[in-house]
Amino acid sequence: MTRVFLDDAQIRGDTASVAGPDAHHLLHVLRMSVGDTFLVVDDRARERPATIVSITEGRLLAELGPAAEARVEPAVALTLYHGLPRGPRYETALRMCTELGVSGFVPVLSARSIVRITGADVERKRERWQRIVEEAAKQCGRTRIPEVSAPLPWPDALAEFRASGMAGLMPSAGLAGSDAPPLGDAVQALSEQPPARLALFIGPESGFDLEEEAAARDAGVRLVTMGPRILRTETAAMAAAAVCLDRLGEMR
Repeated sequence: MTRVFLDDAQIRGDTASVAGPDAHHLLHVLRMSVGDTFLVVDDRARERPATIVSITEGRLLAELGPAAEARVEPAVALTLYHGLPRGPRYETALRMCTELGVSGFVPVLSARSIVRITGADVERKRERWQRIVEEAAKQCGRTRIPEVSAPLPWPDALAEFRASGMAGLMPSAGLAGSDAPPLGDAVQALSEQPPARLALFIGPESGFDLEEEAAARDAGVRLVTMGPRILRTETAAMAAAAVCLDRLGEMR
């Protein structure tokens, strides 16, 4: 069923007011009318069935049913720090990782990132990425929309991570095929006392360089391996997110 995320200002008791792009999608793309139903997700991640009761120009009112608590969001908030790859690759990673359950995205401008974003392009790109994540969250039944931050230079991303107090893991292409700890084992060890938040660092097309990996290690990030094969950056992001969430019990 179609999902619409509304904040408290759009809900009054058992009535929801929907305008803007959401109303356009319901009325002109899905061609809904009075009596049709959809799902509203509120600020507390509760789902409420909604029935359209009136339509005016560009706006609709819907009567809301009882709220249901949905156990959809992972208990551990997983943040993906991703060395910014080319546009289509990053957008694929955003969609698939949102579906898997990633809670936040931090695009990182690392030494080997081919993409460079400056000026007005920064916010324009971030808004596009946020729309992609929102669409994916609606499609897969999430009850919270992950946040995509503005791109951060590597030192700033690492400083943000250090200040957050999160545990951090970084699959390293340089460790492929080595006897370094596997990602799954590292997450399994964390699952004995699951952290509230976990950071996952994924490099761009050519990976993080040695200086960046050393800086991450000094900041408390644990370097791990994902087996003997070298994965594309978007594949690595999806596979690593799936391993983390599975070992934390979120794929059961």
